[in-house]
Amino acid sequence: MLEQDLEFIYQSLMPRTKMQISQLGNMLGCELKSNLRKSEMATGLADYIINRSDEWLRYLPQRELDLLEIMVKQEKGSEFRTFLQPYRTMLGRFGFITEERTDDSSIFTIVPELYDSIKEHLPMALSFRAVNSYMDFEALLMGILNTYGLVKHKKVVEIFSAVYDFETDPQLAVQSMQFLYVSAVMRLSVVRDDGIIYHKTLMERNSLDDVIPERKSQVEIKDYRQFTKEEFMAAGFNPLYPFVGKDSPSGKKLTAFMEKIGLGEEERNVVGTLVWLNAQEGRTKGPMNAIHLFDGLLKGIDQLQEMMGVVQEYMNNVPKWIFKGYSSHEVFEKYEKPNLQPLPDQMPPMGFGMGVPRVGRNDPCPCGSGLKYKNCHGKYKS
Repeated sequence: MLEQDLEFIYQSLMPRTKMQISQLGNMLGCELKSNLRKSEMATGLADYIINRSDEWLRYLPQRELDLLEIMVKQEKGSEFRTFLQPYRTMLGRFGFITEERTDDSSIFTIVPELYDSIKEHLPMALSFRAVNSYMDFEALLMGILNTYGLVKHKKVVEIFSAVYDFETDPQLAVQSMQFLYVSAVMRLSVVRDDGIIYHKTLMERNSLDDVIPERKSQVEIKDYRQFTKEEFMAAGFNPLYPFVGKDSPSGKKLTAFMEKIGLGEEERNVVGTLVWLNAQEGRTKGPMNAIHLFDGLLKGIDQLQEMMGVVQEYMNNVPKWIFKGYSSHEVFEKYEKPNLQPLPDQMPPMGFGMGVPRVGRNDPCPCGSGLKYKNCHGKYKS
Protein backbone atom coordinates (compact mmCIF):
# COMPACT_ATOMS: atom_id res chain seq x y z
CA MET A 1 0.00 0.00 0.00
CA LEU A 2 2.85 2.39 0.85
CA GLU A 3 4.47 1.78 -2.53
CA GLN A 4 1.16 2.57 -4.25
CA ASP A 5 0.81 5.80 -2.27
CA LEU A 6 4.36 6.85 -3.18
CA GLU A 7 3.73 6.05 -6.84
CA PHE A 8 0.53 8.12 -6.83
CA ILE A 9 2.29 11.18 -5.36
CA TYR A 10 5.23 10.71 -7.75
CA GLN A 11 2.93 10.58 -10.78
CA SER A 12 1.02 13.67 -9.60
CA LEU A 13 4.31 15.60 -9.36
CA MET A 14 5.80 14.61 -12.72
CA PRO A 15 3.60 16.89 -14.92
CA ARG A 16 5.11 19.89 -13.07
CA THR A 17 8.32 21.61 -14.10
CA LYS A 18 11.51 21.33 -12.01
CA MET A 19 10.92 24.88 -10.80
CA GLN A 20 7.36 24.06 -9.70
CA ILE A 21 8.48 20.91 -7.87
CA SER A 22 11.23 22.89 -6.16
CA GLN A 23 8.78 25.64 -5.13
CA LEU A 24 6.32 23.10 -3.73
CA GLY A 25 9.16 21.49 -1.80
CA ASN A 26 10.13 24.87 -0.34
CA MET A 27 6.52 25.49 0.71
CA LEU A 28 6.54 22.18 2.59
CA GLY A 29 9.97 22.68 4.14
CA CYS A 30 11.81 20.26 1.84
CA GLU A 31 14.80 21.75 0.04
CA LEU A 32 15.65 19.92 -3.18
CA LYS A 33 19.03 20.33 -4.87
CA SER A 34 18.77 22.15 -8.17
CA ASN A 35 21.22 19.79 -9.92
CA LEU A 36 18.83 16.82 -9.55
CA ARG A 37 16.88 15.52 -12.53
CA LYS A 38 13.13 16.15 -12.44
CA SER A 39 12.37 12.48 -11.77
CA GLU A 40 14.82 12.50 -8.84
CA MET A 41 13.24 15.65 -7.41
CA ALA A 42 9.77 14.11 -7.72
CA THR A 43 10.95 10.89 -6.03
CA GLY A 44 12.55 12.77 -3.14
CA LEU A 45 9.54 15.04 -2.59
CA ALA A 46 7.07 12.13 -2.78
CA ASP A 47 9.05 10.28 -0.10
CA TYR A 48 9.10 13.42 2.07
CA ILE A 49 5.34 13.97 1.68
CA ILE A 50 4.43 10.38 2.62
CA ASN A 51 7.06 9.40 5.20
CA ARG A 52 7.77 12.73 6.90
CA SER A 53 4.36 14.36 6.85
CA ASP A 54 4.65 15.50 10.48
CA GLU A 55 7.37 17.92 9.31
CA TRP A 56 5.25 19.69 6.69
CA LEU A 57 1.96 19.44 8.58
CA ARG A 58 3.36 21.58 11.43
CA TYR A 59 3.81 24.53 9.05
CA LEU A 60 0.21 24.60 7.79
CA PRO A 61 -2.36 27.13 9.11
CA GLN A 62 -4.16 25.99 12.26
CA ARG A 63 -7.54 26.10 10.53
CA GLU A 64 -6.39 23.45 8.05
CA LEU A 65 -5.04 21.27 10.85
CA ASP A 66 -8.41 21.64 12.62
CA LEU A 67 -10.07 20.52 9.40
CA LEU A 68 -7.76 17.50 9.05
CA GLU A 69 -8.33 16.57 12.69
CA ILE A 70 -12.04 16.22 11.97
CA MET A 71 -11.55 14.40 8.68
CA VAL A 72 -9.13 11.71 9.94
CA LYS A 73 -11.78 10.62 12.45
CA GLN A 74 -13.97 9.63 9.51
CA GLU A 75 -13.49 6.69 7.16
CA LYS A 76 -10.98 7.02 4.34
CA GLY A 77 -12.62 8.68 1.36
CA SER A 78 -15.43 10.23 3.42
CA GLU A 79 -16.66 13.74 2.70
CA PHE A 80 -16.79 16.50 5.30
CA ARG A 81 -19.35 19.26 4.72
CA THR A 82 -19.14 22.64 6.45
CA PHE A 83 -20.04 26.30 5.91
CA LEU A 84 -18.80 27.84 2.65
CA GLN A 85 -15.21 28.83 3.39
CA PRO A 86 -14.11 32.43 2.65
CA TYR A 87 -10.66 31.21 1.53
CA ARG A 88 -8.96 28.45 -0.44
CA THR A 89 -6.98 25.85 1.51
CA MET A 90 -3.26 25.36 1.02
CA LEU A 91 -3.81 21.62 1.01
CA GLY A 92 -6.20 22.11 -1.89
CA ARG A 93 -3.59 24.11 -3.80
CA PHE A 94 -1.06 21.35 -3.18
CA GLY A 95 -3.58 18.73 -4.36
CA PHE A 96 -3.64 16.93 -0.99
CA ILE A 97 -7.38 17.41 -0.43
CA THR A 98 -10.27 18.09 -2.78
CA GLU A 99 -12.90 20.76 -2.24
CA GLU A 100 -16.31 20.95 -3.86
CA ARG A 101 -18.25 24.20 -3.41
CA THR A 102 -22.00 24.76 -3.47
CA ASP A 103 -23.88 28.01 -2.88
CA ASP A 104 -23.83 27.53 0.89
CA SER A 105 -21.22 24.90 1.77
CA SER A 106 -17.72 23.50 1.20
CA ILE A 107 -17.23 19.72 0.92
CA PHE A 108 -13.73 18.38 1.64
CA THR A 109 -12.13 14.97 1.07
CA ILE A 110 -8.56 13.89 1.87
CA VAL A 111 -6.84 12.29 -1.12
CA PRO A 112 -6.99 8.54 -0.19
CA GLU A 113 -3.27 8.04 -0.87
CA LEU A 114 -2.41 10.60 1.83
CA TYR A 115 -5.07 9.67 4.39
CA ASP A 116 -3.03 7.04 6.30
CA SER A 117 0.12 9.18 6.45
CA ILE A 118 -1.77 12.27 7.67
CA LYS A 119 -3.72 10.28 10.25
CA GLU A 120 -0.52 8.75 11.64
CA HIS A 121 1.59 11.92 11.76
CA LEU A 122 -0.97 14.63 12.58
CA PRO A 123 -0.72 14.18 16.41
CA MET A 124 3.06 14.71 16.25
CA ALA A 125 2.63 17.89 14.21
CA LEU A 126 0.05 19.28 16.65
CA SER A 127 2.29 18.44 19.61
CA PHE A 128 5.25 20.22 17.99
CA ARG A 129 3.14 23.34 17.39
CA ALA A 130 1.94 23.40 21.00
CA VAL A 131 5.45 23.06 22.45
CA ASN A 132 6.86 25.78 20.18
CA SER A 133 4.02 28.32 20.65
CA TYR A 134 3.05 28.13 16.97
CA MET A 135 -0.65 28.72 17.68
CA ASP A 136 0.08 32.10 19.30
CA PHE A 137 2.58 33.08 16.60
CA GLU A 138 0.10 32.18 13.89
CA ALA A 139 -2.77 34.05 15.57
CA LEU A 140 -0.58 37.17 15.60
CA LEU A 141 0.50 36.69 11.97
CA MET A 142 -3.04 36.02 10.72
CA GLY A 143 -4.30 39.01 12.70
CA ILE A 144 -1.71 41.26 11.07
CA LEU A 145 -2.61 40.01 7.58
CA ASN A 146 -6.37 40.21 8.18
CA THR A 147 -6.19 43.70 9.68
CA TYR A 148 -3.99 45.26 6.99
CA GLY A 149 -5.01 43.03 4.05
CA LEU A 150 -1.63 43.67 2.49
CA VAL A 151 1.45 44.51 4.58
CA LYS A 152 5.15 44.90 3.90
CA HIS A 153 7.41 42.02 4.96
CA LYS A 154 9.51 44.50 6.93
CA LYS A 155 6.44 45.60 8.91
CA VAL A 156 5.53 42.00 9.84
CA VAL A 157 9.03 41.38 11.21
CA GLU A 158 8.94 44.73 13.02
CA ILE A 159 5.66 43.87 14.79
CA PHE A 160 6.90 40.41 15.81
CA SER A 161 10.14 41.91 17.14
CA ALA A 162 8.18 44.41 19.23
CA VAL A 163 5.76 41.81 20.62
CA TYR A 164 8.39 39.12 21.29
CA ASP A 165 11.23 41.25 22.59
CA PHE A 166 14.62 39.53 22.66
CA GLU A 167 15.68 41.17 25.93
CA THR A 168 12.47 40.16 27.72
CA ASP A 169 12.28 36.54 26.52
CA PRO A 170 15.12 35.55 24.15
CA GLN A 171 13.88 31.98 23.65
CA LEU A 172 10.39 33.08 22.59
CA ALA A 173 11.85 35.80 20.38
CA VAL A 174 14.04 33.26 18.54
CA GLN A 175 11.12 30.82 18.17
CA SER A 176 8.95 33.59 16.70
CA MET A 177 11.56 34.40 14.04
CA GLN A 178 11.96 30.69 13.25
CA PHE A 179 8.19 30.47 12.82
CA LEU A 180 8.18 33.35 10.32
CA TYR A 181 10.99 31.66 8.39
CA VAL A 182 9.25 28.27 8.04
CA SER A 183 5.56 29.25 8.03
CA ALA A 184 3.70 28.19 4.89
CA VAL A 185 1.47 31.24 5.37
CA MET A 186 4.46 33.55 4.90
CA ARG A 187 5.69 31.65 1.86
CA LEU A 188 2.33 31.38 0.10
CA SER A 189 1.09 34.94 0.72
CA VAL A 190 3.91 36.81 -1.05
CA VAL A 191 3.14 39.75 -3.36
CA ARG A 192 5.86 41.82 -5.06
CA ASP A 193 5.41 45.39 -6.29
CA ASP A 194 8.17 47.82 -7.33
CA GLY A 195 10.79 45.66 -5.63
CA ILE A 196 8.90 45.62 -2.31
CA ILE A 197 7.81 42.31 -0.74
CA TYR A 198 4.31 42.24 0.77
CA HIS A 199 2.28 39.54 2.48
CA LYS A 200 -1.47 39.34 1.95
CA THR A 201 -4.41 37.93 3.86
CA LEU A 202 -5.39 34.42 2.80
CA MET A 203 -8.98 35.54 2.29
CA GLU A 204 -9.80 35.36 -1.41
CA ARG A 205 -11.18 38.78 -2.37
CA ASN A 206 -11.09 40.71 -5.63
CA SER A 207 -10.68 43.87 -3.55
CA LEU A 208 -7.08 42.86 -2.77
CA ASP A 209 -6.17 43.74 -6.37
CA ASP A 210 -7.10 47.37 -5.68
CA VAL A 211 -5.21 47.79 -2.41
CA ILE A 212 -1.81 48.89 -3.78
CA PRO A 213 -3.13 51.43 -6.36
CA GLU A 214 -5.68 52.77 -3.85
CA ARG A 215 -2.97 53.26 -1.25
CA LYS A 216 -0.77 55.06 -3.76
CA SER A 217 -3.62 57.52 -4.32
CA GLN A 218 -3.88 58.10 -0.54
CA VAL A 219 -0.54 59.88 -0.28
CA GLU A 220 -1.47 61.54 3.02
CA ILE A 221 -1.68 58.13 4.79
CA LYS A 222 2.02 57.44 5.14
CA ASP A 223 2.17 54.88 7.97
CA TYR A 224 0.23 51.79 9.01
CA ARG A 225 -2.24 52.32 11.83
CA GLN A 226 -0.87 50.99 15.12
CA PHE A 227 -2.63 48.13 16.95
CA THR A 228 -1.91 46.32 20.19
CA LYS A 229 -0.90 42.68 20.35
CA GLU A 230 -4.35 41.88 21.77
CA GLU A 231 -6.12 43.59 18.85
CA PHE A 232 -4.05 41.66 16.30
CA MET A 233 -4.58 38.38 18.15
CA ALA A 234 -8.36 38.94 18.25
CA ALA A 235 -8.33 39.45 14.47
CA GLY A 236 -6.44 36.19 13.89
CA PHE A 237 -7.32 33.87 16.73
CA ASN A 238 -10.41 32.36 15.06
CA PRO A 239 -8.69 30.70 12.11
CA LEU A 240 -11.91 29.86 10.26
CA TYR A 241 -13.98 33.02 10.60
CA PRO A 242 -11.93 36.08 11.65
CA PHE A 243 -14.77 38.47 12.53
CA VAL A 244 -12.41 41.47 12.74
CA GLY A 245 -13.59 44.19 15.11
CA LYS A 246 -15.96 41.83 16.91
CA ASP A 247 -15.06 43.27 20.33
CA SER A 248 -15.26 46.93 19.28
CA PRO A 249 -18.37 48.98 20.24
CA SER A 250 -19.77 48.79 16.69
CA GLY A 251 -18.84 45.08 16.46
CA LYS A 252 -20.72 44.37 19.69
CA LYS A 253 -23.79 46.20 18.31
CA LEU A 254 -23.68 44.06 15.17
CA THR A 255 -23.28 40.89 17.27
CA ALA A 256 -26.23 41.88 19.49
CA PHE A 257 -28.41 42.49 16.42
CA MET A 258 -27.50 39.12 14.89
CA GLU A 259 -28.31 37.44 18.20
CA LYS A 260 -31.63 39.31 18.28
CA ILE A 261 -32.68 37.92 14.89
CA GLY A 262 -31.88 34.36 15.98
CA LEU A 263 -28.34 33.58 14.76
CA GLY A 264 -26.27 31.17 16.88
CA GLU A 265 -22.64 31.83 17.83
CA GLU A 266 -21.11 29.99 14.87
CA GLU A 267 -23.54 31.62 12.43
CA ARG A 268 -22.76 35.04 13.91
CA ASN A 269 -19.04 34.48 13.32
CA VAL A 270 -19.70 33.43 9.72
CA VAL A 271 -22.00 36.37 8.91
CA GLY A 272 -19.81 38.82 10.84
CA THR A 273 -16.77 37.70 8.85
CA LEU A 274 -18.63 38.16 5.57
CA VAL A 275 -19.85 41.63 6.62
CA TRP A 276 -16.21 42.49 7.45
CA LEU A 277 -15.08 41.30 4.01
CA ASN A 278 -17.87 43.27 2.33
CA ALA A 279 -16.64 46.36 4.17
CA GLN A 280 -13.35 46.03 2.25
CA GLU A 281 -15.03 46.21 -1.17
CA GLY A 282 -14.19 49.79 -2.07
CA ARG A 283 -15.29 53.03 -0.48
CA THR A 284 -18.68 53.57 -2.11
CA LYS A 285 -20.38 50.30 -1.22
CA GLY A 286 -22.25 50.37 2.07
CA PRO A 287 -24.68 48.08 3.91
CA MET A 288 -26.68 47.42 0.72
CA ASN A 289 -23.73 45.28 -0.35
CA ALA A 290 -24.26 43.04 2.70
CA ILE A 291 -28.06 42.89 2.73
CA HIS A 292 -28.12 39.46 1.06
CA LEU A 293 -26.39 38.01 4.14
CA PHE A 294 -29.60 38.56 6.10
CA ASP A 295 -32.04 37.09 3.55
CA GLY A 296 -35.05 35.52 5.28
CA LEU A 297 -33.95 36.68 8.74
CA LEU A 298 -35.47 40.16 8.94
CA LYS A 299 -39.07 40.78 10.01
CA GLY A 300 -40.41 43.96 8.50
CA ILE A 301 -39.05 47.34 7.52
CA ASP A 302 -38.06 48.25 11.10
CA GLN A 303 -35.55 45.38 11.36
CA LEU A 304 -34.28 46.16 7.86
CA GLN A 305 -33.59 49.76 8.86
CA GLU A 306 -31.99 48.62 12.13
CA MET A 307 -29.74 46.21 10.22
CA MET A 308 -28.72 48.97 7.79
CA GLY A 309 -27.81 51.21 10.71
CA VAL A 310 -25.69 48.74 12.69
CA VAL A 311 -23.95 47.43 9.56
CA GLN A 312 -23.18 50.97 8.36
CA GLU A 313 -21.74 51.91 11.77
CA TYR A 314 -19.60 48.75 11.82
CA MET A 315 -18.35 49.33 8.26
CA ASN A 316 -17.41 52.93 9.09
CA ASN A 317 -15.34 51.87 12.10
CA VAL A 318 -13.68 48.60 11.01
CA PRO A 319 -10.00 48.68 9.85
CA LYS A 320 -9.83 49.11 6.06
CA TRP A 321 -7.19 47.52 3.86
CA ILE A 322 -6.98 50.48 1.48
CA PHE A 323 -6.35 52.83 4.45
CA LYS A 324 -3.51 50.73 5.99
CA GLY A 325 -5.70 49.68 8.90
CA TYR A 326 -7.41 53.01 9.55
CA SER A 327 -11.21 53.01 9.49
CA SER A 328 -13.24 55.27 7.20
CA HIS A 329 -14.24 57.33 10.24
CA GLU A 330 -10.61 57.73 11.34
CA VAL A 331 -9.50 58.78 7.85
CA PHE A 332 -12.21 61.44 7.76
CA GLU A 333 -11.34 62.79 11.22
CA LYS A 334 -7.55 62.61 10.77
CA TYR A 335 -7.02 63.55 7.13
CA GLU A 336 -10.16 64.92 5.47
CA LYS A 337 -11.97 66.98 8.11
CA PRO A 338 -9.00 69.32 8.84
CA ASN A 339 -8.87 70.23 5.13
CA LEU A 340 -12.54 71.18 4.80
CA GLN A 341 -12.93 74.87 3.91
CA PRO A 342 -15.41 77.00 5.93
CA LEU A 343 -18.33 78.61 4.09
CA PRO A 344 -17.75 82.28 3.14
CA ASP A 345 -19.20 84.93 5.49
CA GLN A 346 -20.39 87.31 2.75
CA MET A 347 -23.65 86.90 0.86
CA PRO A 348 -23.46 85.62 -2.73
CA PRO A 349 -23.92 88.20 -5.50
CA MET A 350 -27.43 89.19 -6.57
CA GLY A 351 -28.90 86.67 -8.95
CA PHE A 352 -26.49 83.85 -7.88
CA GLY A 353 -28.12 80.52 -8.51
CA MET A 354 -30.84 81.91 -10.79
CA GLY A 355 -31.23 80.61 -14.30
CA VAL A 356 -30.04 82.60 -17.34
CA PRO A 357 -33.06 84.39 -18.93
CA ARG A 358 -34.13 83.00 -22.31
CA VAL A 359 -33.84 85.36 -25.31
CA GLY A 360 -36.59 85.07 -27.94
CA ARG A 361 -35.82 85.20 -31.66
CA ASN A 362 -37.63 88.54 -32.10
CA ASP A 363 -36.28 90.09 -28.87
CA PRO A 364 -33.52 92.76 -28.99
CA CYS A 365 -30.08 91.16 -29.06
CA PRO A 366 -28.41 91.36 -25.60
CA CYS A 367 -25.21 92.69 -27.23
CA GLY A 368 -26.83 96.17 -27.57
CA SER A 369 -26.64 96.41 -31.39
CA GLY A 370 -30.33 97.36 -31.68
CA LEU A 371 -30.98 94.45 -34.04
CA LYS A 372 -33.30 91.60 -33.34
CA TYR A 373 -31.62 88.56 -31.81
CA LYS A 374 -32.42 86.41 -34.91
CA ASN A 375 -30.64 88.90 -37.17
CA CYS A 376 -27.62 89.36 -34.90
CA HIS A 377 -25.95 86.83 -32.60
CA GLY A 378 -28.92 84.49 -32.84
CA LYS A 379 -28.17 83.60 -36.46
CA TYR A 380 -24.90 81.94 -35.36
CA LYS A 381 -26.70 79.67 -32.94
CA SER A 382 -27.12 76.16 -34.33
